[in-house]
Amino acid sequence: MEYKDYYAVLGIKKEASAEEIKQAYRRLAKQHHPDLHPERGKAQAADKFKEINEAYQVLSDPEKKGKYDELGPGWENAGQPRAERPQQEEAFHGFRGGRGEGAAGFSDFFESLFGGAGGRGFGVGDAETGGLARGQDIEAELPLTLEDAVHGGDKKISIMAPVLCPACGGSGRRGRGFCPQCGGVGETQGEKSITAHLPKYVRDGLKLRLRGQGSPGAGGKEPGDLFLRVRLLPHPLYKVSGSDLEAAFTLMPSVAALGGEAAVPCLDGATRIRIPAGTHAGKPFRIPGKGLGKEGGARGDLYAVARIDIPEKMSGELERLYQKMREAGS
Repeated sequence: MEYKDYYAVLGIKKEASAEEIKQAYRRLAKQHHPDLHPERGKAQAADKFKEINEAYQVLSDPEKKGKYDELGPGWENAGQPRAERPQQEEAFHGFRGGRGEGAAGFSDFFESLFGGAGGRGFGVGDAETGGLARGQDIEAELPLTLEDAVHGGDKKISIMAPVLCPACGGSGRRGRGFCPQCGGVGETQGEKSITAHLPKYVRDGLKLRLRGQGSPGAGGKEPGDLFLRVRLLPHPLYKVSGSDLEAAFTLMPSVAALGGEAAVPCLDGATRIRIPAGTHAGKPFRIPGKGLGKEGGARGDLYAVARIDIPEKMSGELERLYQKMREAGS
């Protein structure tokens, strides 16, 4: 028996998740749908679609997938009498003949396979109702400044996301055929503006879930969810190390030598710290709780690095003082 590598058919790895399997199938099914090919290419497209469908029927079913992974060729006949073995070819008769005589025709098969809702049948199957399930979850990147990550609040963003096809209203059909704009899927990619409410102290890589902001639901079902993955943008003042920050601050030579106070820039406003006498350039000062968000809701620390500032222009008195300092040091 010829072994069919279903993972290769869908172009995925063996460890692919159920969501990755579904997305690969949706992409390939749209690409190789025979009704979207010219007449001379329908037969080849139908064969390819049959192969894609067969792979998906197995890999999307945990029980079938387990047998396939364990047994390889002949997995579906393991432990069954010969008379009870399934005849897969019967499910696909009539493909090569299109709507030929004595065959249901590809489009009829397509409708029966996906619940009679045209292209909207590409949604996730609902095992309990036997129909179509909620819309697909989607994921997008959310670039944030360090200030936004600390302050939180409402943020308006625009993402490219699946939306109901404006030409067919999501049905996937135009007249008796498939909608040419969406290819019978019922969805197109479009810009979507949403308002995300950000909690305070979000961290890099954090996933935020926005319910109901994913792909539209098939057949009136609820939409999927949108998952936003936080990506912190570079900042001109701060270096990021996990949840900690590092920033330079300026000290006048007199404060560095004699001690005193200095202002340190923080994401939520400047703070003043005490400077001990004899502070050298490059000395770090740890300021607890002024960094970025940490797991559990706490904040990291800010490490303020001293930088000694020498005035470019000095008054006569200040120049005399520096002269005295040099003489005293020698």
